[in-house]
Amino acid sequence: MRRVLLVIFAIMLIGSSLPLGTAKIEPYVYRPTVPDTAFAVLALYRTGDYGEVLEGCEWLMAVRTPLGSWGMAYGEEHSAKYTAMAMLALMRGENIAHGRYSETLNNAAYWLIYKQNADGSWEDYTGTALALVALREFLEGGHINPGLTGFEKQVKEAIDRATGWLMGTEPKTETERIFGYMALGRADDLERMEVSGELKAYRAFALAYLGREVELDGDFQSTVSVAMALYATGEEKYRGELLRREHFGFWGTLHYRVLDLLSVSKVEGFEDLKAIACPYVDKIQPRDEWEKAALADYHLTCGKKPELPENLSELLPWQVAEVARVKAELGQDYGDEIGYLLSTEKNGVWRDFYNTEYVIWVFKQLNVSYDYGASLEYLSKNLTWMISAKDPKTGNPVYYNTPTYYFAYALLVFKEFGMEKELDETLEILKKRQYPNGAFPYTQGSVAGITSTAKAAWALQEAGLTGTELYSKAVSFLRELLYADIPELEEKDGRVKLENATFLFVKGSEYTGNSTDTAETTGLDGYVVMYPVNNPLVIEAHAVNGFVASGLEGGSEKSAYIYIGVGVVLIALAVVAVGKGWKRKNKRK
Repeated sequence: MRRVLLVIFAIMLIGSSLPLGTAKIEPYVYRPTVPDTAFAVLALYRTGDYGEVLEGCEWLMAVRTPLGSWGMAYGEEHSAKYTAMAMLALMRGENIAHGRYSETLNNAAYWLIYKQNADGSWEDYTGTALALVALREFLEGGHINPGLTGFEKQVKEAIDRATGWLMGTEPKTETERIFGYMALGRADDLERMEVSGELKAYRAFALAYLGREVELDGDFQSTVSVAMALYATGEEKYRGELLRREHFGFWGTLHYRVLDLLSVSKVEGFEDLKAIACPYVDKIQPRDEWEKAALADYHLTCGKKPELPENLSELLPWQVAEVARVKAELGQDYGDEIGYLLSTEKNGVWRDFYNTEYVIWVFKQLNVSYDYGASLEYLSKNLTWMISAKDPKTGNPVYYNTPTYYFAYALLVFKEFGMEKELDETLEILKKRQYPNGAFPYTQGSVAGITSTAKAAWALQEAGLTGTELYSKAVSFLRELLYADIPELEEKDGRVKLENATFLFVKGSEYTGNSTDTAETTGLDGYVVMYPVNNPLVIEAHAVNGFVASGLEGGSEKSAYIYIGVGVVLIALAVVAVGKGWKRKNKRK
């Protein structure tokens, strides 16, 4: 089965395609992360959402390393803390589909033991605390493969060493303290802690894990905190928010820059990206006058009032023009900005090609009374120069080094003023620059960029050139990159069918096997279907008779204190040893 999953994930990475039948198209702009997915699984297991639990567990299986360990996300360095998080989640999945995750859990436990330091710690305090929690659950939950001779003893010894290290080490942060108290079963100390913000959810989670009843209110921003709040309280508001944040079977973070997505949202057919990106835009705060001008339009796109610069002398001409345009959108007076621009113009030119074209574009939008002749003549001559002049170092035309967005706005100006020759020359430049897949790079031959492609597509759209091949190819690139065509299952007479899909079967809380393309579902608790769509992977769980958890959830205050007893002995021995060493040292003095 491991081989099957590796094949599926390889397909996901290299981007195979599916023949499309009936399909729905949805944005696929997130990437799975272990903390978000693992803690979501822990919380939803408590609320009985077992289908979502299996979806999250299968994603964790897909993003693990060949060694059976995990990093924060696929391809990132693996560590004890993320491996422990994944183990805690998979042990709950094992209760729903016995046998599905057993081998992976044993591999992960072995990896943790192999990576444990001689003093009992892992890479840091939090990693040590979480690894201790995971290994204890692994031991008590009966997950150890009986065929691995001596493995149970190794697990117990690793738990003892970790307990001793935690008891002899002072946590440095409140987060470390919470996980440390949780690992050592110190519920009373947790209850005495005073925390604020997201840490309230962390503390509540730790207390609930140790069997204490918890009261918690408030809203939380991070997915991990929402999951912890749900785990601690079971409240529907947290459950609803956590389910809303699920993406194709996983929980994670945005894979693309917020500003990239907002740029794409201005292209027709991509408006739904705005709802995804806008909640994050408040986190991007301008640090100076220049950034206030550059970020203003993004905030405006999200219906938020931007913070505008006041000192115009610190801005480039295009930025001053942008402030005027944004103020006009807000219904504010923009006379100062227009006056400043008119006073700084030199023979129809503002600094260079881009600044001049942007100012002219804004002037035209705002119906500013201005003699455009000199500016348009400058833009025409400068375009001719960029095409004909050669870079002395490379021998390429100068425009090779000119950013794509220069030509995007040039399209708008030349179209607006009926400059057909210049418009055709600009279109020819963009045609030579566009890659076969439809993407536009920042400059000629550089890496394909989302924003550069979005700017070009938007400009073609605004110039009324949506019928061109340039536009259709750019839109196709953005669509393929940011969206997934998700085929629908064919269901009939107890059978399901989906080409290229892998089906995992659960019956009587046991994992009973898998098949590809088609599956018989009669009598099952349910099944999980995994299929690649263009670049990503989609995982969905479908209940038939209903998934059931046959095992108990790990984690209890009583069991934690069993190991604390061992830890007390270890720490006492350590204190005695240190004391003897100190006495010998003083005697030598």
